[in-house]
Amino acid sequence: MKVGYLTFGRDDLGYGLALCLDRAGAAGAEFLRVTPATAKLVDVLVFSVFWWEHVWALAEFLRRAGIRKADKQRPRIVVGGFNTFNPVPLAEYADVVVCGDGEGLLAAAILGEQDPAFFADVGPVQWRNEPTVAPFAHVTNGIARIELARGCKARCRFCQVAHLKPYREADPGEVTGLLQSVRRSGIRRVSLFAPEPTMHRADHELTDACKRLGLVRVDSDVRLDRLARRQDAVPRVGIEGLSARLRRSVGKPYSQARIVDAVRQAIVDGRKGLFMYIILDLPGEATEDWDEFRGLLKEIGRIPGADSFVIKPSPSVFMPGPHTPMAGQPIHWDRPYRAVWAEFFGRGAQRDWEAVMAERSRVFAPESRILSMIATRGGAEFYEVERLLAYNKAIRVGSDWRPHCISRQRLLACLERYGGPDRWCGPMDATSAPWSVVDTSAPA
Repeated sequence: MKVGYLTFGRDDLGYGLALCLDRAGAAGAEFLRVTPATAKLVDVLVFSVFWWEHVWALAEFLRRAGIRKADKQRPRIVVGGFNTFNPVPLAEYADVVVCGDGEGLLAAAILGEQDPAFFADVGPVQWRNEPTVAPFAHVTNGIARIELARGCKARCRFCQVAHLKPYREADPGEVTGLLQSVRRSGIRRVSLFAPEPTMHRADHELTDACKRLGLVRVDSDVRLDRLARRQDAVPRVGIEGLSARLRRSVGKPYSQARIVDAVRQAIVDGRKGLFMYIILDLPGEATEDWDEFRGLLKEIGRIPGADSFVIKPSPSVFMPGPHTPMAGQPIHWDRPYRAVWAEFFGRGAQRDWEAVMAERSRVFAPESRILSMIATRGGAEFYEVERLLAYNKAIRVGSDWRPHCISRQRLLACLERYGGPDRWCGPMDATSAPWSVVDTSAPA
């Protein structure tokens, strides 16, 4: 049996799919990386759909390959990945959508067996969480990536990981053994990743093990309240809301004073900077929240040593995730946050910051926000909408497998047939939304 695989994104074989293929153990299966030109030459196609963008990429890949679900002679199509939290749009393309952790299920999906976590047409379907996390090393770009834990002990209201995946840890002894194998292979950089690596009960011991083995940890994400547990020169923290009020609303109650104190301590500890994730367009965002954020940055600039400490605010825009307490919230897709962010920071002589800033400005455009909501909140209509947008050249999927809007005018004109963008971007009743076919109530 020939099994073709592909992860959409920067790597052809991402961590999740690599883990699933390693555990699959389908008897006699030969795993091959596929392109649209070779996709018809295999018996089974396995795709990893992790981000919302990959739903559009899957549709485009199959179009380029000349494969439709309605065809009598074609490979069996299996789709997994985190974005299966709403499997309804994906079922229009695949024979099986694996909902949840897939490493214990992929072989069955490939062989055409059945499981409660397989969504094929109509619901309900059971979200699957593996009971344990078995250490596994996947090497890309000279870095060995090893999963420390799955799920998160924190309960941020916007985070799907917190509400879909119970917390489970990999055994520290098994991780240490895997680190020794990585060292023998000649790899020197490792990423011991998890939603919050420092929550693992043996995080300090594993860091010490890396040092003894001459390995360098390159993972750097950490909660602000756990910053002292990491020694990274430029750690990455999720501040999220522009103001204390917005941060409290999503479950991260960091006051302005607390953030300033954290930066002050980071400077004392000799760190070089701090990378701050910011979420724009959180529900209730107002001018006062931007003013408070401006005040925060100015106060940071007055800390002794701030003139050589780099603050790196990195914005994203709010996209309500299914299965979270914020699932039904609307978004303001038409707010031009790229321009708002650029105007806020200014350029050259316009800058009035006393702190050293190296802000990132990649924010999804309004058109991309619409596409994200169609992919994550869409139902069976996604198939028809995607074909309409592609046929009318409103969008295209580039060589990077990311969807791009070619014409905003054509995009909006096409969507008028379905009631406009607010069908997906407006407030939604989560109890009757397409993703309600997924039952997340069962324990791990």
